[in-house]
Amino acid sequence: MGTVRFASRLESGGLGSTTRRVSAFLALMWLLQAGQIGAAEQPSPLVTRVGVEYALAGHAAAFAETGIPAVKYIPDAYSWGNMQPSAEAAVDFSVTDRYVREFQQAGFVELVLALRSKSSWASVDCGWLACDQPQPKPEYLDLYEQWVEAVVERYDGDGVDDLPELLRPVSILEIGTELSSYEPEVVGDYLAMLERAHRAAHRAFPGVQVAHAAILVTTAFREHPTPDEYEAAFAAVAPRIMAHSLADIRAVLDRPELFELVNFHALGDPGEIEDTVAWLEWEMAQRGYERPIIISDTATTPFIAWGAATRCTGPVGQLGIVVPPATENDRCRLADFFTLLVNADPETLEWTHAFVGEDLVKKVMVATERGVLLIDTWSTEDIPIATLPAFQAGAGMGAWAGMVEATANLFTGERVVHGRRPAFYALQQVMSHLGPATTIRRLDQEDPRLRVYELGSDESARWVAWLDAGVLLLPDDPVPSAALTLTTEPGTVLVESLVTRPDQTAPDRLYLVSDGELEITVTPSPSFVVAPAPVPSPRRPGGRHQGAG
Repeated sequence: MGTVRFASRLESGGLGSTTRRVSAFLALMWLLQAGQIGAAEQPSPLVTRVGVEYALAGHAAAFAETGIPAVKYIPDAYSWGNMQPSAEAAVDFSVTDRYVREFQQAGFVELVLALRSKSSWASVDCGWLACDQPQPKPEYLDLYEQWVEAVVERYDGDGVDDLPELLRPVSILEIGTELSSYEPEVVGDYLAMLERAHRAAHRAFPGVQVAHAAILVTTAFREHPTPDEYEAAFAAVAPRIMAHSLADIRAVLDRPELFELVNFHALGDPGEIEDTVAWLEWEMAQRGYERPIIISDTATTPFIAWGAATRCTGPVGQLGIVVPPATENDRCRLADFFTLLVNADPETLEWTHAFVGEDLVKKVMVATERGVLLIDTWSTEDIPIATLPAFQAGAGMGAWAGMVEATANLFTGERVVHGRRPAFYALQQVMSHLGPATTIRRLDQEDPRLRVYELGSDESARWVAWLDAGVLLLPDDPVPSAALTLTTEPGTVLVESLVTRPDQTAPDRLYLVSDGELEITVTPSPSFVVAPAPVPSPRRPGGRHQGAG
């Protein structure tokens, strides 16, 4: 296996990240993204809460082991039509009660409720197979408002009509799940619904934080456009991804009185998060307001999605859309790869499960450094139907991204977790390093492919580092590497490789003695460095660590 080595040293200087202000933002942000200035001169407060989606009954105890504080239940389980089967029926809270009770008792502190208006009887046009207009019919708008108010009231913690076992308020509320084919109605109808929902939610609980349906713009930032290039970049996104135009998205952003949180979905590569946050902050700055940003849904970098991935020829409208770092030149290589994956080739599955964990950690670190308030990681389990050969890997890598393996208890409906994959332990690992941290900053590198994040805490200095190859890497490709020199306090340093093997439940750890400089080898799989090490005695002397390939 060939390797490429580059020498790089840590340097600091440049731009703050999470304490962003409107003034002077635009010029500084684009200088940073263009690589013309360094990273943060001062560390930024760590504010991000990490969650997981889509949770189901029975998942809480297992995922509490990861140390994440947040969770998002699968929204279709408690859509309006499922909670209230007719206009005359009472609201059935059994599913949401179970969700709130189970996860709060397991220690989760930030639960997200995503309220979908879809209903076979109340929506304008919503059947079993398609829901083209999920907004309420005019005659049911008041009833919709009452439903939203009732849900918020039950979990607001004010002692009135609350769930008896409620431990703390549920304060994050999404209205709709995604401004895409999930909310295909015209934007004016969606805004009318959002206005009613916002009013009802705040009538029940003044402290609720309402998020609009998440914005989805995957591939818009393929070429890292600047503000004067935004319109052309968004116009180039396939309608399969962007069912709503940039004008529609801006119509939502024009109404900040209707939401406390700006919301988007990160379904591309980790770097897409940086571009999307920068764009949303620019849009808010143009309108003279600020809102916290959340990522209520992520997915493993798909490589190809929104169409067939197991073949590279045929009608363009049927083939999947290539997502960075993949390019059109990779389409046939990916067809071969996904063919192995849908046929459950053991080596391909093992590589995929390792990649899922690596991608998850990168997204968490990028979002945390950008000051995102919440990021829900993907996914609790695989999507079984999307892994079938007939689906042609149409959801890309995300179909195989389950962190646990589980079966359903036929009597209780609960999921019974019987296996944990590398991504589960990778999430646990990154949380073990974020947990003690109070600040974060990205450190500038001579080699732009190196990503190094410094976590500050009272206990120790910590770094998370990986090499961003910028190209598609598949199982048979050589693994690139780069040498990274860290300046540390003299003494024992802990170096951890990310959990990636199916037999691992804890990371490989290496204790080294640093004389003030420590050189490690970084690969696309993240590494973690702690100085001073929590364990005082090194296994062996030396100052070099070979990163996992």
